[in-house]
Amino acid sequence: MPAPIDLPRHPVFFGHPLHAILSDLPAALIPVALVSETARMLRPSSRTRFLSDAASIAALTAGLAAAAAGWLDWLTMPTEHPAQKPATLHGLINSGAVLSTFGAVMKPSRRIAWLGLATACVAVGGWIGGDLVFRLGWRVRPAEEAELVETKLREAGLGVYFDTARAEVDEFERSRTFTG
Repeated sequence: MPAPIDLPRHPVFFGHPLHAILSDLPAALIPVALVSETARMLRPSSRTRFLSDAASIAALTAGLAAAAAGWLDWLTMPTEHPAQKPATLHGLINSGAVLSTFGAVMKPSRRIAWLGLATACVAVGGWIGGDLVFRLGWRVRPAEEAELVETKLREAGLGVYFDTARAEVDEFERSRTFTG
């Protein structure tokens, strides 16, 4: 993996990563475009054609913005961070969603297939994105702070505190959540 770039300013605004701000739009608009195209196929008219075209273009525009912000965020990620590999997979899958949406815009006769593929990509990519945030803590301020504290505690020979905390969280997830 290449070394991360160190931007003068990272894509974070008032504590919120730009990619996280933008990613909800394509996650919502791509399935909306699929539903719109399904409506057009079931009830062909100028209104349903317009709706399908508009939803597909909106989904593509939102997807391009989220992808650009996501890849910029990825370029700033430390290569040793545990989120690096899943973030790469997340980016590739969601880029596939954007390319599929582009196919839907450019080839309306195959739109349903392209949007079906894009929707599947968004579902899988979104799941991985959630894992990046909720399990690996990427771009989550308390997690970033904890990483810094953990490094200092381990250097001081006090890493057992983080080991104990992780064991408690693991036990909670095993016994009190649906993940166990």
